[in-house]
Amino acid sequence: MHHKIHNWTIYSLGDHAIVFALAPKMHFSVLQKLKQLHELIVSKKINGILDVIPSYHTLTIIYDITLFLSPTQNVNNQLQLFSSQILSEFENKALEQNINDFPIYKVPVCYENIFALDIENISKANQISCQEIIQLHTSKQYDVYSIGFLPGFTYMGSVDEKIKITRHPKPRNEVAAGSVGIAGLQTGIYPTNSPGGWQIIGKTPWKIFDPHPNKLAKFKVGDRVQFYAIDKEEFDSLNEHL
Repeated sequence: MHHKIHNWTIYSLGDHAIVFALAPKMHFSVLQKLKQLHELIVSKKINGILDVIPSYHTLTIIYDITLFLSPTQNVNNQLQLFSSQILSEFENKALEQNINDFPIYKVPVCYENIFALDIENISKANQISCQEIIQLHTSKQYDVYSIGFLPGFTYMGSVDEKIKITRHPKPRNEVAAGSVGIAGLQTGIYPTNSPGGWQIIGKTPWKIFDPHPNKLAKFKVGDRVQFYAIDKEEFDSLNEHL
């Protein structure tokens, strides 16, 4: 199944998922529409829908075939009818959501050399001072566009062009949990110790992922994050109480 409604492209993903896609770009207006559609679908509590996953420019709906689809009707027809009805309701509501309605998290980061493993690399590559890198990184609010490749890993954008930097050609064997990095125009926080190729410019004392079922990831798609600089002493103090 593959068809278009308004600005949306809708297609099947295997036999248990349907994808609603907008233009493939990382932009707040796209993220806003995804978040609004996500909230509409979740609020309807539709029988058979197991999960609704927003990411960048797509919203993927995972469903239980036996509950969501009728075995006596054509699958493609059912999916087209479902997507048409959902998007019709979405458009008719003309949902408006102010940017201030998105949760904003103020995240402390220590940018001192002990944690900022690659800030000198970015400084040299982009001909910009380390202090200006910190100033530019903390001056913007970032939108959370996706959660991956580790549980709780936040893909956020977009950083200032002046601090844009490619990933390391060879990833490190281990990047410490809480490390804040840049890759391309995105910034993110490593939730756990893991291999990683992002350019590391600091570390937050915040616990970004907790395996406890009631906590899990600190952020979700659609949240907004702004970093602020702290020194090592404050980092240690916060780390003791988190």
